[in-house]
Amino acid sequence: MKNFQWKWQDTVSVILGLITLVYALVNYDRLPQLLPAQFGITGEVNKYWDKGSVISLLGAFGVLLPVLLQFTRSIDPKRENYRKFENAHGMIRLAISLLLNTSLALSVSYGLDYHFPAGKILIAVLGLMFMVIGNYLPQVKHNYFLGIRTPWTLASPEVWRKTHRFSGILWAIAGVLFILAVFMPEVLATTFIITGLLLSIIVPLVYSWMASRQISA
Repeated sequence: MKNFQWKWQDTVSVILGLITLVYALVNYDRLPQLLPAQFGITGEVNKYWDKGSVISLLGAFGVLLPVLLQFTRSIDPKRENYRKFENAHGMIRLAISLLLNTSLALSVSYGLDYHFPAGKILIAVLGLMFMVIGNYLPQVKHNYFLGIRTPWTLASPEVWRKTHRFSGILWAIAGVLFILAVFMPEVLATTFIITGLLLSIIVPLVYSWMASRQISA
């Protein structure tokens, strides 16, 4: 594929994925049949999956994510625009990979009965991912697979540009809120997390609609 651009971020992602997967497989026989699939903010487990499912799903995505995202790039009708934000695309791939690999490492470590605030660690890494993505969102050019994809951003490069410039700030703020939530009591932490999600998901959607109406007026 001529649009396949392997970057240093992909190398780091694959290495992290392999290390995490090896960690899980080496300890496979020591693990209980069920592993955490979802942690709460206080560290409690909200959902369990079979250990084979957790390791195969998170492990596969952790290692193969760079290839999968490169594949979506290769089939994007606006694939040529990716050349305009190569570094941003690479950093976003790396940030997502870090979250997936952290999730698997925490799940396996919990199964090995290591005691640590897994939920708080995962929320902190999620916050870091949001901050990284927020920093690079304004650089993401018009495409069909990565970014704030609403009917209005996809229909207009100008709405796309305005929305991503504004949303980058919101995602960075959401990331800070997630990290602050780690140090808050549960009720306040939940409020911070919900606020961050609203800022990063709902507000960009509404903003793109408003920007479209403004441009069309």
